[in-house]
Amino acid sequence: MNDKVTLIGPNGEKEERKVVCYFKSVDESHPNIKDIPILIVDTEQKNNGNNVLSFYWEKDGLYQPILDDAACSEVKTVLINIIKKNYEVVGVN
Repeated sequence: MNDKVTLIGPNGEKEERKVVCYFKSVDESHPNIKDIPILIVDTEQKNNGNNVLSFYWEKDGLYQPILDDAACSEVKTVLINIIKKNYEVVGVN
């Protein structure tokens, strides 16, 4: 995926980030993120050789950082399941 997104912080500061993926979970086992658009971006930072990612969800018409621990955990679980279990996803090229 070569998409980029411009994030605007509360102070008006703009950052351009590479989009890793975006999805919406429809699974009942993830109630904190069910039917909420999720955006995952690359922070362009490394930690122990791994890329650091940021998770955002759409709330009130804006993408906002996911600060809820349970929701963040569910996003990570969905992402790992997509990668490891090769889950079928709709709308991904």
